[in-house]
Amino acid sequence: MKCTRCKTDNLPENKYCIECGYDLRITGVQSILAGAWELELKGLYLESIAEFEKILKLEPRGDIHLHVGNAYYRSAKLKEAVYHLERALALAPHRADIHYSLGLAYHQEAKIDKAVKEFKKALELNPDFHNALYWLGSVYYHQGKMDEACEAYRKLIEAHPNFIIAYYHLGIVCATKGLTDETIETFKKFLETNPDDAIANYHLGIAFYKKGDLDASIAAFRRAVELDPDDVRSKENLKTLEGLRVQFS
Repeated sequence: MKCTRCKTDNLPENKYCIECGYDLRITGVQSILAGAWELELKGLYLESIAEFEKILKLEPRGDIHLHVGNAYYRSAKLKEAVYHLERALALAPHRADIHYSLGLAYHQEAKIDKAVKEFKKALELNPDFHNALYWLGSVYYHQGKMDEACEAYRKLIEAHPNFIIAYYHLGIVCATKGLTDETIETFKKFLETNPDDAIANYHLGIAFYKKGDLDASIAAFRRAVELDPDDVRSKENLKTLEGLRVQFS
């Protein structure tokens, strides 16, 4: 092994450089890390885990447990992911990204209350953590807590107006809550950048109908059918509303 400080060649079993006394284990860790990160970036997660775990044998590190946990999560190995993420948290409890990753893993395990706790803690440590706020809104929605979901998505949009997918989910929540005007406003904003989303056009059509705007509702359903000819709901609604318009014209 070559010393990175003085470039002297050392035997593999040497812990310290025979010339300058530099700790060669640091060099070894850096080399392993570089290889592990490269594998991780290539999406070779299980291969990267093998490299990261070499470092964990030398020293317990929260950042390395985080990498291993995330790699297991992306490989759909949730039990292993949670184990390493909980170890990471024990070693580095004030890192928002660890709380966030653990929240994702708990969410996939359907441990919803634990997921909420971790997303909230991530936001407590980093109030600008928009992905944590997005997932908190999603968890609240699937819990049926529409007020909390609505608040989370509104906060997200206020802080990050270019987080476009949040408009879609806020629109769904507003529609569920019966907030027709906000539903229309939110889906229109989403469709400015995603005009070819058939489902958003469908929901916009429903909202316009509830608002009493027959022409706008028909236009939205027609657009939904153009984008997705197999959309039975939009087809039926379009047929019904066009019949009503003829009847009352």
